[in-house]
Amino acid sequence: MSVPTGVRGARASLAGSVFAGVAGQAALIVGGVLVARILGVQGRGYLALLVLFPAVLGQIGSLGLPLAATYEVSREPGRAAAVARALAPAVLVQALVLVLLHAGILAAVFWNSPHAVHISAIVSLGAVPAVLAQSYGIALLQGQQRFAAFNVMRTIPVAIYSAVVLGIFVVGEGDLEWIVVGWIVSSLLAGLLTVAIAIRPLAFGTAGHAAISLRGMLRFGLKGLLGWTSPIETFRLDQAIVGLFLSPAALGLYVVGLAFANLPRFIAQSIGYIAYPRVAARAGREAWSELWQFFWLAVAGAAFVVVVLELAAPRLVSLFFTSEFSGAVPLTRILLVGAFFLSARRVLTDGAQGLGRPELGTIAEFSSWGFLVAALAIFTPLLGARGVALALAASAALSFGVLLVLLNRSRPGLAGPPPRVLPRRVSE
Repeated sequence: MSVPTGVRGARASLAGSVFAGVAGQAALIVGGVLVARILGVQGRGYLALLVLFPAVLGQIGSLGLPLAATYEVSREPGRAAAVARALAPAVLVQALVLVLLHAGILAAVFWNSPHAVHISAIVSLGAVPAVLAQSYGIALLQGQQRFAAFNVMRTIPVAIYSAVVLGIFVVGEGDLEWIVVGWIVSSLLAGLLTVAIAIRPLAFGTAGHAAISLRGMLRFGLKGLLGWTSPIETFRLDQAIVGLFLSPAALGLYVVGLAFANLPRFIAQSIGYIAYPRVAARAGREAWSELWQFFWLAVAGAAFVVVVLELAAPRLVSLFFTSEFSGAVPLTRILLVGAFFLSARRVLTDGAQGLGRPELGTIAEFSSWGFLVAALAIFTPLLGARGVALALAASAALSFGVLLVLLNRSRPGLAGPPPRVLPRRVSE
């Protein structure tokens, strides 16, 4: 029996994914509000830096293998156990190397920081293994199209973290060290649980008869790495620039603006999570039709949310973060514009990956870097954090336009299925 195509055929999965995205954003806002009240502007800035480094390392250091795993399992769900077995040695090596690299970065950045920041940095070394576990577990669930478990597990880290922060806030004795401990514990628990759920139904006893080429998966992942884990979008390179070149206080205001600007991105990301494996499971015109249906749904949803938040930004910032963070209002409005274009590009990137063209998202991402560097050099000295936000919004619009053109140019090859880009090794 064939699976219904398009948005209609994925209604339940889409509803669950969008709900999970909104719920995760709500928990993130609650946790962000409480953390801001506990730590203040400067402490919130230090925490943002501590969270940023392992996020970047975990995603870049995975070399796109989670992306390739989702594609491979989507195309042939029966090979999920073989994919998991092929990935295991690579994941262990990645964890060891990245933790050592993380330690070196923390020592360089926080060497002259207060004692509380030193302790927090040491505790945060557990973040990279947690990020890797969550990424690979989520990738396997997404490829298997087990969307109920997928949606629950992608909201678990922020839900546990927000609950821990709430407890610290109620007790009233919170500081940076306790917040970081809560973050690491919740991330490790969520990562381990996600992996356990993802591999539990897999038949590892027969996985050896369908061995996977790790080299082929790596090639696919590297092609799509920058599109999947954009340093600007996913790793918040803008946060690093604000924190390192301006001040922790400026970063504290910037992340408050992102707390609201993230909502349209989360909605589009939730739609893309469903679109990617469904497009990958199909071929030819059917795959293209699937892609555009999900794209227009994401654009409509992101536009609606952006307009509402633009109008409500002053009241929302004052309500949730107090007048101390009023400087975040203009940042929020600029970041929302950028969030719209990032949302549109996100779904197109996921669709291109499903078509077996992961390099298109990478090309679009790379094409905007030159413009972004020039815009940051001009706007940051003139406008500070607002200049960074403005440069990001313009760069997002440019990369979206490039990806749209690339996808339209690739349309003539519709006659057959997406090319198999993951060569297999036949077991002896």
